[in-house]
Amino acid sequence: MTIIEATSEHNEIFARWSLHGRLEERTCRPVMDGRRVPGDSGILVLAFCMNGNDLTELMGRVICFDFNSRNKSAEFGYIVNPDCRGRGMGSKMVAEALDHLFATSDLNKLYCQTGAFNTPSVRMLKKLGFNRDGILREHHELDTVLWDDYIYSMLRSEWEKRLI
Repeated sequence: MTIIEATSEHNEIFARWSLHGRLEERTCRPVMDGRRVPGDSGILVLAFCMNGNDLTELMGRVICFDFNSRNKSAEFGYIVNPDCRGRGMGSKMVAEALDHLFATSDLNKLYCQTGAFNTPSVRMLKKLGFNRDGILREHHELDTVLWDDYIYSMLRSEWEKRLI
């Protein structure tokens, strides 16, 4: 076996290969008429304030992105105001965000990724009942150390059971 850098001629052959079978079997991304549909590049940012819309009292934000209409999934991330950390505000924010996102969309799954070194985030996700779906080994460089990243998810059905 020999490895070479692919040329445009190789790419034409690879493209013909993709005509065999169904594209839906090779990707979880949206597909229409046998072709991948560009994803929704929209981003939803939810700001959390202590008191109404007072910008001086921002607690944090939850950002939702990489919406996949076929899977009915999206990734999210969050940041808590340093002055509000360690008081359960992150848990409250993420719980409120999930309530909002599941109530106002047809999403079936929300997922996030965090570094193994981020103990408060890992603890919060476990507390809220998130499932650890996978580990990206030595994926996150921090101060010359390669740390694992964890992928967590919550299904709509799991979230709804939690509320009963």
